[in-house]
Amino acid sequence: MKTHLETKIATTPTSSGVYLWKDARRRVIYVGKARNLRARLRQYLRGDDGRFFVPFLVQDARDVDVVLTSTEKEALLLENELIKQYRPRYNVKLVDDKNFLHLRIDRSETWPRFTLVRQIGEDGADYFGPYHSASKARDTLATLQRTFPLRTCTDHVLKSRSRPCLMHQMGRCVAPCVPGVDPDDYKDLVQEAVLMLNGQHRPLLRRLEERMARHADALEFERAAQVRDLIRSVSSTLERQTVVDTRLGERDLWGVYRVEERAAVAILPVREGIMGEPRITVVSRLGGELTEALSTLINVAYPKRGYIPPEICLPELPPDAEALAEVLSERRGKRVRLTAPQRGDKARLLALATENARLKLERSTADQERNHQALLRLAEILKLPDVPRRIECFDNSNLQGEHPVAAMSVFIDGEPARAEYRRYRIKTVVGADDYASMREILHRRLTRALREDTLPDLVVVDGGRGQLAVAVAALADLGLSELPVVGISKPRTEHRRGQRWATDKIVLPRYKEPLRLPREDPALRLLQHLRDEVHDAAIRYHRKVRRRSSLTSVLEAIPGVGPARRKALLKHLGSAEAVLRASVTELRGVPGLGPAVAQQIFDALHRDNPEEDPI
Repeated sequence: MKTHLETKIATTPTSSGVYLWKDARRRVIYVGKARNLRARLRQYLRGDDGRFFVPFLVQDARDVDVVLTSTEKEALLLENELIKQYRPRYNVKLVDDKNFLHLRIDRSETWPRFTLVRQIGEDGADYFGPYHSASKARDTLATLQRTFPLRTCTDHVLKSRSRPCLMHQMGRCVAPCVPGVDPDDYKDLVQEAVLMLNGQHRPLLRRLEERMARHADALEFERAAQVRDLIRSVSSTLERQTVVDTRLGERDLWGVYRVEERAAVAILPVREGIMGEPRITVVSRLGGELTEALSTLINVAYPKRGYIPPEICLPELPPDAEALAEVLSERRGKRVRLTAPQRGDKARLLALATENARLKLERSTADQERNHQALLRLAEILKLPDVPRRIECFDNSNLQGEHPVAAMSVFIDGEPARAEYRRYRIKTVVGADDYASMREILHRRLTRALREDTLPDLVVVDGGRGQLAVAVAALADLGLSELPVVGISKPRTEHRRGQRWATDKIVLPRYKEPLRLPREDPALRLLQHLRDEVHDAAIRYHRKVRRRSSLTSVLEAIPGVGPARRKALLKHLGSAEAVLRASVTELRGVPGLGPAVAQQIFDALHRDNPEEDPI
């Protein structure tokens, strides 16, 4: 096989381009770029590449393809796209291994709105982020919605409404769904929100002060007071921040702290001379030279429609710094400089970014070691042949047999891999039969795992002896009798007997008595975390399915409401959820509904939970 690769590499051109290593199943396992493709590929086979993973890569590789480019810059762009497309196992890999959340707004729309997305598309929209914490992203979106009264409803709801909703009454939306809103004023709100997201507070304050003056001159004192309150909010934010650059410059400073193959990268933003909160990413596999990895990370971190500062400060300049700066400059529309400061304020801030990265990596390493010890303990007590890197847990949920669903949680290396979680509608079981539901879901999941070669190292079911027996039978049906499987059950019987100290029971095949571990045992805590994750996922999905089904049928069950009135309700209020939330006053505003019918509809919708009409 090595002879085949040597022969193929010998005929590879010496021009620049991108190379793709592939395994026996033709899967791309590594993507790289090179000025001289033939020379670069020969380094792999000769052992001249000292990166830790290269021997394993060469061992797995069965073929290599190349794509020629005319310039190094084109190779850089193509490498970025191919890494996103194939997600090769040997390329730089983030710990979370998923796309982070971004805020998206398309300013070409008549009435733009902010949304949270994970994918950055080539659609002309603006993207802000990434937000490495989902809660941080949602908090930012909530702050924007409180500060700038842009619409939050979908395009479908916007088109179907004919009167303002509750958000307008609360002052959270200017109500572009009804006539009277000036598109230019709305664009001003959008521009101000974008300035705030970009950290450009001083231009934002100037715009707000000008807008407040215009409202005051037009004797619109209420609107002027709203802008005044917004100015105070932005000003108070500025007062809490520290100026680190008296020249009010804008730059990102990249601090990197590395221990062997693991590293943390901290991006410290400075906007208008004010230091912001660093964005820190842990990289689980950073092989080879730091500068080569930085080139890939920078290329991914600054998408075409995102904000790119005029200067990016690095601990070292990558070898393709000139091509990378050219790519970033084209994306920004203005010049972008890559620098490696050695002294002065920039070097001091670079050291601060590196210190933030060090702290994050040390904490992450401690968490990783704790998870590893829990997995070792789990392998010990379950007598597993190896440490279970991938664990999958299953649970069902239904309400008296209605809307049966199931969920799967996945832990990889002791950490929740939420991108791998799955939810299932039960298809073949009628009624509340947990055992049959468990068998169906396990059969569906493991059949696919066999096809995709993604079998777990351990299967966990939420339940006792009965659920475990079903799981064992399902594995046997698929020829997977050797796949380890356990159940985890809450000690309800023991608690009813007054044994309040009893812990969850671990049920094992071929063992009559369950295994009991102390509360503080790391293996028990890991299984409990796994079980709680899948239980919450199953409950949330069941509620969603039940609510969706209820909303579909609720309008059909209202007495005196036929197809025409249902259509009028949905068109006027926007959705079935809005109909449920509507007051009698709002229902009276629906064309074709009189006061008596509106009251009848309200009573029918709130019979089980009567509330006072908020007139």
